[in-house]
Amino acid sequence: MYLFWDNSNIHYSGLNEVFPKKEPGKQRELYRTYFKNLFELARRGRTVEGAYAAGSVPPPSDDLWAYLESLGIDMTLLDKTADGKEQDSVDMSLQTNMFRVAFDNDPGTMVLLTGDGSGSTLGKGFLADLKRIHNHGWNIEVYAWESTCNRYLKEFAEQNGIFVPLEKYYYSITFLKGERIARPL
Repeated sequence: MYLFWDNSNIHYSGLNEVFPKKEPGKQRELYRTYFKNLFELARRGRTVEGAYAAGSVPPPSDDLWAYLESLGIDMTLLDKTADGKEQDSVDMSLQTNMFRVAFDNDPGTMVLLTGDGSGSTLGKGFLADLKRIHNHGWNIEVYAWESTCNRYLKEFAEQNGIFVPLEKYYYSITFLKGERIARPL
């Protein structure tokens, strides 16, 4: 099993869309993704042959990336644009790794943590690439916040593999700093 993790999509979709509904009135600065449980949810007890994550360069005091690396995840960190936005190259770095894995290995299972399906009408993006990879014999699993997941990405995963809505695991894959710990999976 190979895992690909679009960190910004998972974290900010949870923070901006799911958190306010699940924990109204709580300060958004307290919201955290509990990466260990999210990783274990996607792993489901299977051997991880490779794990890849991409995101923006964190502040110097952020120990998140070191923690993810300690889980055995190959990290790609990219600078944000001048206006503080994440670059498209974050997604492209994951897609490049997906293709390398798909073509350098016998088909197996590819797990994608995202929700981003943009660009598929142009033959680009995660959805278009998952279709290509699936056509080469790979099993596909998508883990995403259902409320923000691209509907075509979700439909593709449901029809050709597995779609796992993260809302079902909200209290196990998130915590509130100093207020609520993550529940066991």
